[in-house]
Amino acid sequence: MGRLWLAIALGGLVSPPALASAHSISAALLRLDVRPDGTVHVLLKVPRVEPGPRNLRVRLPSVCRDLGDHASRRTPDAVIESWRVACTLDQLRGAEVSVDGLGPVVGELFLHIDGGGEGPWTAVLSRDASQVALLLSKDSTAERPRHATDGFFVLGIEHILSGPDHLLFVFALLLVVTRVKRNEAWRAIASIMAWTVTAFTVAHSLTLAGSVLGLVRLPSKPVEISIALSVLLLAVELTRDGAEHSLTARYPWAVAFLFGLLHGFGFAGVLREVGLPEEAIGSALFLFNLGVEAGQLLFLAAVASAWWLVRSARPLLHAHWPELRRDFEWAAAYAIGVAAVFWCLQRMWSS
Repeated sequence: MGRLWLAIALGGLVSPPALASAHSISAALLRLDVRPDGTVHVLLKVPRVEPGPRNLRVRLPSVCRDLGDHASRRTPDAVIESWRVACTLDQLRGAEVSVDGLGPVVGELFLHIDGGGEGPWTAVLSRDASQVALLLSKDSTAERPRHATDGFFVLGIEHILSGPDHLLFVFALLLVVTRVKRNEAWRAIASIMAWTVTAFTVAHSLTLAGSVLGLVRLPSKPVEISIALSVLLLAVELTRDGAEHSLTARYPWAVAFLFGLLHGFGFAGVLREVGLPEEAIGSALFLFNLGVEAGQLLFLAAVASAWWLVRSARPLLHAHWPELRRDFEWAAAYAIGVAAVFWCLQRMWSS
């Protein structure tokens, strides 16, 4: 009975709204295409995520006059609005653009300005800094703000920390390794886990780059369902007797690499939503991936700290330690499994 209550308690950490908001933090895109005829074509792309975001309101400089031609269309991943305003490049220089409605769900907006004989200009707006001055120079090269691609690093951190499916996969791998190697020294366990996480990192970095650059592409729905199934597989592995002889236990790095390739396609989704600045594809992709790794390390550091605190109490619980450890592993496996089944069903039924 104690195991059941422990499983329920752990399940509460990954159940709604946490389950329903897997990867809920996303980014919008605002493009301003300056035309030679004195008009600007505006395109606003807002991702369709659950729970739905508040309506975003774009505030262009007051000198820009709305010409109408408003159009809206929906894709499986986003709502796209477009319209035209009467505005020249000279009128945009030094003016300010702001966006209302950024929040916990859609937390950032990437602004791209192109046309008018100048190179692309990029900036990042967030819920904490929702206004930016358009520091466009008068020569052929636009003066880009130094933070133009910095937002991709933050977006990477937010994306991994808002994705409990990816985090639970890493956590389940950690449980598999520590369960099988429990009689080995802590340094040996740490070394195995380091190789495992490295394999996961290398794999998802490859497919992340390949997907964003258009070299390889898979439909998002099957990918998201398969990611949930990968979490379920590890949960089942944790409940099996004799799991130390399984492929996952013997070669955790290989399993991490294999499924890491799959998870990389999931990471790429947010970058496809906002698009990469053409003038800084390499740095934006690198910073996003670096942010993902930073978020992953933050999560592992938190888990390691919690485990260290628990181990420090081991002398006080010496008589009950083996039983408590088995109960925790059992409860964690079932909580992770329930979450994975929820995601599978949710993603199969979603439109």
